[in-house]
Amino acid sequence: MQLFMKVLTPIEVERRLILPRESLPALPRFEGSHEHGIMLQVKDDADNLRKFRCKKRYGGGDKLVIETDWIQFVNSKKLRPGDVVAVYKDDDRVSGTLYRIEVKRRNYKLGL
Repeated sequence: MQLFMKVLTPIEVERRLILPRESLPALPRFEGSHEHGIMLQVKDDADNLRKFRCKKRYGGGDKLVIETDWIQFVNSKKLRPGDVVAVYKDDDRVSGTLYRIEVKRRNYKLGL
């Protein structure tokens, strides 16, 4: 199931990924010891396991961001503003919940 698809902004390439509020119900609950952040294990398109820390921004209500390991991911994939990331959640009876992230590059030559 696709959680969201997002065109990356300069801030998201330089600092953090801002998640749409609609993705909150599909994530583990932010309560108790997880109130300030949860670790999401996410496989990229090369089958590398990434550990992203997802947290709520202070003063941002339900604004969710991924900061930890995000910049390393951006650098390894050479992402630029205008590229698109899609995040998926797959529930498997055997392995449990698995998150996946896919990158779709913007065609800079065509401006698409």
